Amino acid sequence: MAITFNHVHLRCEDLDGTISYYENICDGTVIETADVGGLKVVRMEIGGQRISFSPKSEDMEVEDTSGNPRCGLYQLAFTVKDLDATTKELQAKGAEIDYLRPEIKRAFFKGPDNVQLEFIEM
Repeated sequence: MAITFNHVHLRCEDLDGTISYYENICDGTVIETADVGGLKVVRMEIGGQRISFSPKSEDMEVEDTSGNPRCGLYQLAFTVKDLDATTKELQAKGAEIDYLRPEIKRAFFKGPDNVQLEFIEM
């Protein structure tokens, strides 16, 4: 059996705000907007990967983050060539840093809907 990765799908409290965030902060590109059974789905390419976004339903709650891992989606991680330059660029774009781990070449940022974004220098 051959399996390849296709996409991750995130439910968002503010779909338009989330799309704007990933366009601005991560240079994401909207590749398609579709209606799937009455649900708006926005598909983006971010860092060479496909991520789909749709609004949360009325009865869903966004769980607060406490700094500890949680159930469900917790983090999206991206590889960068220069962590220092990337961190400065993201902060200049308005990204809120959560914490740095320079000794292991990682920076963590607060993303929409309490999804943490990790940037790893490789």
